[in-house]
Amino acid sequence: MNRLLADKRVAYALIVIGVVLAVLSIVIDPIRGYDIHMATIQIVALIVGIIVALIGLYLAFVRKPAPPSQA
Repeated sequence: MNRLLADKRVAYALIVIGVVLAVLSIVIDPIRGYDIHMATIQIVALIVGIIVALIGLYLAFVRKPAPPSQA
């Protein structure tokens, strides 16, 4: 599991997925032709998208990879 989280591609994928989810939750009403009205599920999707993007940012830029274990 630690090797999976150390992979930068996973971190970048989390960033992209989180941003897309957050943006999509905001712009889905204008795309469908309605006025912007944030329903409960849109607010939940926005919060989840932001959290996923922040986790990706943390894994990509803040977290230092663990040194290789010597067995």
